[in-house]
Amino acid sequence: MNIEKAKEIIDRDYEGVLKASSLCLDTRGEAPFIRVRGFDDMNGITAGFTTRLGGASRGAFSSLNLGINTDDNERAVMENYRRIGVSMGIDHTRISCTHQVHKSNVLVVTEEDAGDGIARPRTHFEIDAQVTNVKNLPLIVYTADCVPIILADPVSRAIGVAHAGWRGTVAGIAAKTVEKMVSEYGCLPENIHAAIGPSIGPDNYEVDEAVISEIYRCPYIDMSDANVSYLDMKKEEVDPSERPKEDVYVRCRAKSYTTHRGNPYILFRTVKIRDRYMLNLWNLNELILVNAGLKSQNIYNTKLCTMKNHDIFFSYRYDKGVTGRGAGIICLTS
Repeated sequence: MNIEKAKEIIDRDYEGVLKASSLCLDTRGEAPFIRVRGFDDMNGITAGFTTRLGGASRGAFSSLNLGINTDDNERAVMENYRRIGVSMGIDHTRISCTHQVHKSNVLVVTEEDAGDGIARPRTHFEIDAQVTNVKNLPLIVYTADCVPIILADPVSRAIGVAHAGWRGTVAGIAAKTVEKMVSEYGCLPENIHAAIGPSIGPDNYEVDEAVISEIYRCPYIDMSDANVSYLDMKKEEVDPSERPKEDVYVRCRAKSYTTHRGNPYILFRTVKIRDRYMLNLWNLNELILVNAGLKSQNIYNTKLCTMKNHDIFFSYRYDKGVTGRGAGIICLTS
């Protein structure tokens, strides 16, 4: 995949229609990265999502692999960090790199954590989200299909990142990161902006009944009968004792009964194979963020599918587990 072709794809929405200039593939450095316009408007904040382009890695990890614990050549990975650091204008040796395990623990990052996991051995384990208000201390979240979320409060000058696979999502990792920004730095949720980065999309993420059952138990959304509807089916046609099994979209409103662009959030759809579903992690995390108090207009959903666009992004499912890691990175620069 050449950079110009990648830029053309990123400039279009999930259905392939040219979209408003909410995203930009910055190609000025060796390592291209996706800028989110809403974050670009904030003074003193640098943020973006990496692609797999412009790196030094080879083979299955080609080419901008940032996964420290992969089987890639260590020198190549460190060169990739150098390149993305120069491209984004950040000091890559000060990035806080945690060990992610699909849980919902949030680390409060201080100056002592600068460079942890990259300039010296990692000391923070089982951490899937980070927050800080320290300048020039970049935070990173790794993904290869899971959802990377970056957050920033331009008023209280605090930032955060979260790694949201389905387990972290239903555990409320996005909301817990917001809550930590509120408790540690006095942020108001309505001032916080969030970007949902490249990750597996709703047409490619097949899950089973066990995952859907966990969504119904998620404490950060309201899945009661009054708040859930079934797209293209009348409510009375649905037996409340069992969820529909064939090609039905299940949608949920925010807890305040507000809607996003006039519509509820479609969370998943059933498929004809019994007990299989297509999950929309993008909408699920966006709904959780709205329920955590963020304004819907302050949430930027890139809607770039890593599996569909596996030539641009690393995809764990497409590459059958042998692949590199992309990242969401954010830093307070002033």
